[in-house]
Formats: sequence, structure tokens, C-alpha cells
Amino acid sequence: MVDQTQKPVELWYTRCGVATASALAIRQGWLQEEFSGPDTLLHSLKESDSKDVRNSHYNHSQSGMFREGGNIPPIWAKAKGQDTVVIGITWLDEYQGILSRAGSGISKPADLQGKRVGIPLHEEALIDFQRGAAVHGFDTALKTVGLTLDDVTRVDIKRGEGIHRGEVAALEAGDVDAIFVRFARGYEWSVDEKFQQVININALPDHLQRVNNGTPRLITVDRAFLDKNPDVVVRYLAVLLETAEWAKQHPHEVVQILQQENQGASLTAVEASHPEDVHLFFEPQLIFEYVTGVEVQKNFLLEQGFLEQDFDVRAWIESWPLARAHKLVEERREQRRSVAAA
Repeated sequence: MVDQTQKPVELWYTRCGVATASALAIRQGWLQEEFSGPDTLLHSLKESDSKDVRNSHYNHSQSGMFREGGNIPPIWAKAKGQDTVVIGITWLDEYQGILSRAGSGISKPADLQGKRVGIPLHEEALIDFQRGAAVHGFDTALKTVGLTLDDVTRVDIKRGEGIHRGEVAALEAGDVDAIFVRFARGYEWSVDEKFQQVININALPDHLQRVNNGTPRLITVDRAFLDKNPDVVVRYLAVLLETAEWAKQHPHEVVQILQQENQGASLTAVEASHPEDVHLFFEPQLIFEYVTGVEVQKNFLLEQGFLEQDFDVRAWIESWPLARAHKLVEERREQRRSVAAA
């Protein structure tokens, strides 16, 4: 029985507009249903009237906030001293590519040597994760042919309205020779006749070559909230685990939801920018391959000067909430079986 004199636990959710278990659970109403009782009060971070609260999506300043999405902001926040923990990781590959102008003669990574590459710059951002993603994308492309970032000239591009629009405009104007794009919108530009795809990073065989802001994705919460409300954290993860199981059986519905998350991109682009079996990979896990991917990204950001200090990725992870969430999911499954058999 809930103690009516005790205030409900307040928690917040936020996710990036990409493929996440949280997005599926929110769009389906399952997260809201789980925390609709008198013991909890669920808030959407982006609907807050406070800019400071909304900025927690990047700096993780709001206690009780569950974040699932790109890894650069939570890595940056951790390096700045925010006491957060990683409680789950997913790996949902997305389109990442380098584009040049059609007819420019730049058609493969080796052609980038000595060229001007566009790097977005958002000076007012708490953490310029788009810049970090672009630098990493070019670094990956160049390394495939034995080149480095020292073999190209980086050109800062002031961020325009909408993802990559500033870079695309600079490429079309001839101010740069190549740009990095990602997501479904990036895929749409990659098949535009005005542009030439130099490399599809998402097609590289080694999963560690595909590490960037969107791969792997982290599920984080602050440690103080976890310590005070462990059962709430476990319940949150249980919803994501159940959502991942649903996704495995509903590939068409998953893609439709991803289209809603991808800022107006076409259904064709959403499908093409992810593997055909993307619906099988929404389960939060803490396996070696995923953790190694986080370490690769953290090390790259540190080397490139995006982080204030180093930290131990493995010490950042708390595995017991996810283990308990698996047990809770199984307990709920057994309860449903018992009810059905009664």
C-alpha cells in the first residue's frame, strides 16, 4: 500500500530523435503507464518551462533524469564531473557518410588528401556534439586508407537551421570539398544527384570502425537517484527490455515510429539508413563489445580535446540494475502466465 503522506518520486525522461528503446516505449505509452501510479511522477524533459532543466539533456544536471541517446553529451558530462552512471547500452547502426560534390573528382577516401573538409561549429552549444561526430567521421574515413586528420584542411562551418544544413550549403557553394552527414536525412543527401558519396561508414565491417555519437547509445541516470530509488530505475529498465521484445516481433511498426523520430525524413530513407534487422537490437545490454565501443569513443574525444579530463568507462557502468530488471521482466511474465492459466 502506498504511503499517502509520502511525496511521489519525480523522474524525467529524455531521448535523442533517433532509434532508441525509450522512443518506442514513449510513443506506445508504456513508459507513461508504468509510472502513472501515485508513487511516481513522470516528466518529459523537453516539455519543461526551464531552460536549465531542458539543458540537462546535454549536461545531465537534473537529478532523476533518464537519458537514452547519443554518447558524446553523457561522456562529456561525465568528464566534467557529473556523477552519472551507465545502466544500459544499445547499438543501432545508422547511416554515416562522407559526401563531396558530384563531378568534383572526390569519390573515395584517398581523394580527400589535401582537401578542405567541413566541420560544423556551434559556439553557443554546451557541448558541440555535431562537431565531435564530424571530426570522428572524417578520422574514420581517412584511416581506412592510411591517412589522418593532418592530411586534410578543416574548415569551420557555422551551424545552420536543421541538422547538416550549414554543411550542405557550404558544400554546394564550393566553400568546402567534403562534409560528414548521418541519420536518415544524411542518407537522403547521399542519394541526391548533386552529391557524390565518398564512403558509407555504416558499411564498414568492423563495428568499432562505426563508433560515433550514435553508436553505441547510452542509457544514463545520476548516481544519487539510483542510490535513493533503485526500484524506480529497475522498473524503467524493465519497460525498455519489454519494449525491445515487442520490437523483435513488430518490424514494420518500429520503422514507422523511427520515421516519427527522424524529423520528417521519408520512410524510405529511414529504412535505408538502418540495417534491415534494426528491430532486433533495441535491447539494453552491457556486453563487452558495447562497452569497448564506449571506450573507443571516450578515448577519441579525449585525444581531440573535447573532454576536460579522463575517466574509467568500466567504473562508470553499474550492471546490477539491468540484471534486476531482467528478473522483474521474468516475474511479470510468470504472473501473466499464471493469470492466463487460472
